[in-house]
Amino acid sequence: MRKIHYTLIALLFTTGALYSQCNPFYNFKEGGQWEITNYGSNDKITSRQVNEVTSLKLNTNGWDASLKMQNYDKKGKLDFEKEISMSCDNGVISLDMSRFFPEEMLKSFKDMDMKMETDNLEIPSNLEVGQELKEASITLSGNIPFTMETRIKDRKVLAKEKITTPAGTFDCYKISYTVVSKTVMSMEYSSIDWIAKEVGMVKSESYTKNGKLNGYSLLTSFK
Repeated sequence: MRKIHYTLIALLFTTGALYSQCNPFYNFKEGGQWEITNYGSNDKITSRQVNEVTSLKLNTNGWDASLKMQNYDKKGKLDFEKEISMSCDNGVISLDMSRFFPEEMLKSFKDMDMKMETDNLEIPSNLEVGQELKEASITLSGNIPFTMETRIKDRKVLAKEKITTPAGTFDCYKISYTVVSKTVMSMEYSSIDWIAKEVGMVKSESYTKNGKLNGYSLLTSFK
């Protein structure tokens, strides 16, 4: 029994080392859950997202994770759910950009011959105030009525701030960026995210092109 006990301790320390060596901003474990609640500019709840890590595979350079995201409307009714992926490789977190396309739209095109090109959103482990971050994009084209594109640009680390949400108080990096979406019409808005070590996103705000608050999101539970 003592030999097994020591083996388990070794595995736990090995797992922790892989986490810390890769990136400190997302400390995933299988079954881990967190909830993001979305609000309008009037502070009323518009929707809620429940996220769960369904699979986590460690490797020598980091990890690959599968997540289930469930979206609930303002009345608490399940709106949709989808599987998304994240990975960490040599200190860089990569987030699946497909989340920026509405799930119902992707389903409507599932039987068409489509080409998807992505340059995923990256979060390096060594964030510093004043740092400029890599752009990200996703494009759908092919046998569909029009080309769809979402691009995230002008990403910059603005400051370090302490943020309090219903889930607790966190030391965060404040990151600003601009989102440009092109389908039949073009749309542009700006956003600010606050991310914390071990947790990920704690708060996010979205603004119209003329600087008016469009809505915001808060981390409301984390376990």
